[in-house]
Amino acid sequence: GTQYTTKTDVFNLSLTQSFVTGGDVSLSLSNQTTDTTRNLVTINPTYTGELRFEISQPLLKDFGPKINKRDTRKARNQMDISVYSLKSTLVQKVYEVEEAYWNLVSAVESLKVNEYSFEHSRDQLKMTKEAARIGAKTATDVLDAETEEANWESRIISDRAQVQRAEDRLREIMNISGDASGMIQSIVPIDEPSVEKRRITFEEALKTALAQRPEMARVQKEIENSNIDVSYFKNQTLPELDLRFHLWYPGQSGDIKIYEPDNPLTGVVVGVDEGSRSESFNDVFGFKYENWYLSLNLNIPLSNVFSRASLARARVENKQKLLEQEREEQSIYNEIVEVFKELENNEKRLETSSRYRELMDKKLRAGEAKYKLGLLDSQWLFTYQREMANARVSEIGAILAYKLSVAKLERILGINLEIKNLKFRDYDF
Repeated sequence: GTQYTTKTDVFNLSLTQSFVTGGDVSLSLSNQTTDTTRNLVTINPTYTGELRFEISQPLLKDFGPKINKRDTRKARNQMDISVYSLKSTLVQKVYEVEEAYWNLVSAVESLKVNEYSFEHSRDQLKMTKEAARIGAKTATDVLDAETEEANWESRIISDRAQVQRAEDRLREIMNISGDASGMIQSIVPIDEPSVEKRRITFEEALKTALAQRPEMARVQKEIENSNIDVSYFKNQTLPELDLRFHLWYPGQSGDIKIYEPDNPLTGVVVGVDEGSRSESFNDVFGFKYENWYLSLNLNIPLSNVFSRASLARARVENKQKLLEQEREEQSIYNEIVEVFKELENNEKRLETSSRYRELMDKKLRAGEAKYKLGLLDSQWLFTYQREMANARVSEIGAILAYKLSVAKLERILGINLEIKNLKFRDYDF
């Protein structure tokens, strides 16, 4: 007839497994039923099935675990790169916090020295006024004492502003905000500005920095990724040589129509030899009809030209990463040289500032004794007092400068997180 209906029912089940060598193995089972209203069909409905086993293995291009694990290896290295970048940021942030903290300590200690000098000048003014009342001092001496008191008071105002700025800087770095009511609590340093000298040789420092600096670990992972790309694109320039093995077992059944007189063109059906879907499965799982072939396919695609361009680009990137590693090593070397010079200078500054403060203390005590006996003018006494205060501030500054140099050394070596007992999780996959 000119109009007919065909109904097809198909199902497939397939299992596929890939290997790190680049090969694939698959096992599939399929079955199909076809039923039609067309005339002159000798088998209807028909039942077909097939069990197929296939293995495919590249022998040149795309062969090997290194090639097929490329994306996974690069992804792991990329995560390590992100972790090392985070650690580098934390190392720098810890140093910035320490630097801001010791700057706050320096401002606080300088304020304490000037407050002490201010109280001392007030006492000195009282004694001068009393001496002037009994005629031992002149009005000029009183004026000088009042001027000195005003000078120290002016310094205190300036130092308090410096303390506030240092405190705001530390609060900003540590991201400390106010409480629910909007009140901002003051930061009170509790560590005393004492000195603990750090003893390490230049060779030990350089070795430690190259091993501990997260920047070095990050560059190393980037080099690993570039090496992976070089190996991959080098493999992609090879021809495609694939070994394939196919094994399959078909099965078939259906209702066979018997026409009179054994001629379908008559259209007269005199009988039906019935079949079933299960019979087709019996052929399949009984391995009745075995088929197989083994092939070796060679293909040289034109895309190899572009693969060579990618290989050249990967090699250039690899050289760039190696140069970046050398620059990083040279940068670390220069930083260590600079910080060692800074440590040496600050250590000498510690000794000289301490000795200078001791000498100024003796000089001030002698001057105060002479002033009480009337053997020293008040201007000289006030000069000694200012020099003594400056000597104390200078000594504190030398101590804190040395501590900051040590903190800078720990940052350069990449060990300040461990020294401060800050836990940093190492991701190991």
